[in-house]
Amino acid sequence: MATSLPIATNLAVPVGSAVRVDHSRVLELDGVRATAIWMVLIAHIFYGWAAPERTFAHIPSFLLQIIGHGWLGVDLFFVLSGFLITGILLDSRHKSHYFRNFYARRFLRIMPLYFAVVIVFVIFYSQTRTYFLLSTLFAANFANLFGVPAPHGPGVLWSLAVEEHFYLLWPLIVYWLDRRKLTILAIFIIMATPIARGLAVAHGMPIDAAVYQYSWFRFDGLALGGLLAIWIRSPRASPVNSYRLAAVFVGLSVLITVIGAPFGLMQKGALGTALRFNQVQFVFAPFILIALIFQGTRLTALLRTPFARLSGNLSYCIYLIHLAVGDGYQAVVHRFNLQPSALFGDFGEVIVRGAFIILASFGLAMLSKKYLEEPFLRLKRYF
Repeated sequence: MATSLPIATNLAVPVGSAVRVDHSRVLELDGVRATAIWMVLIAHIFYGWAAPERTFAHIPSFLLQIIGHGWLGVDLFFVLSGFLITGILLDSRHKSHYFRNFYARRFLRIMPLYFAVVIVFVIFYSQTRTYFLLSTLFAANFANLFGVPAPHGPGVLWSLAVEEHFYLLWPLIVYWLDRRKLTILAIFIIMATPIARGLAVAHGMPIDAAVYQYSWFRFDGLALGGLLAIWIRSPRASPVNSYRLAAVFVGLSVLITVIGAPFGLMQKGALGTALRFNQVQFVFAPFILIALIFQGTRLTALLRTPFARLSGNLSYCIYLIHLAVGDGYQAVVHRFNLQPSALFGDFGEVIVRGAFIILASFGLAMLSKKYLEEPFLRLKRYF
């Protein structure tokens, strides 16, 4: 008797048959996006701007450690993007106009908001226009390579460049390779990329401005998401086997932690830079897999809440603008010689700035969604 794995909305996935994926919106994946954007938001609210050392003295250190690692939300975005894009490509590669449809739909989703934001950045960060020239070419992540300083708020554009490079190359690879070869390639990327990162740091390459941002050092998360997309379309993707795969990923993360911790895994050295990303990616992958397996159930109810869906739906714009919104807040405070810390204390100032960032970013993202993004997204029906 066939059991079913509800990977896609309104579909049952019988064991022993290929998974057919419905690309209607999976609500739980909005919750995954929400998780990623809130990880980044909270980390930047606390640590995006310099604060006196005593500011967080009353917060437990373990909680500060969790908040401080919110930057890893970018890796959750990478794994999710790799999963979604690979799935779309696999399901459409035998259809007509494969390349035209994919690139046109990506253009309509990404470019209007992206270039609108870049134009606004050029106006308000006028001293760093060379960086925005690179950004128009989706090369913001190579700013260090060209000796171009990255401004604070627009610095987030590096991750969009990484994804665009993936979008440029991956459709060609998916089109040329069968699933077995694509699986082998994805596994190779997942294994080879951390080795490349470690060797680069060992030979003196800067971590934050180079190894952390260069595309060829970050494709492992995207490839891991691609591997998930291949898996759920496999005849072996039964619930039991999917639980086993999730357990394997978690086991790999634990293994990396146990073996690597005594040798500097949690530090910014060669080993830490090589494996920290994989350490969390091997947790994010089962998170996505479990969200898909249990979609529509009480286990994933939190991922389907209206707030989670709203956060996920607006996450693209929020990610692009939230640091710049905070920079704007800081500029107004300094321009008018305001002193929020005198009124609210150092920690209170962080909270006030954070509240402004959240409210303004969500508000602007809602306006963008309605008046900028949705008119272009409606054109996707032609592709």
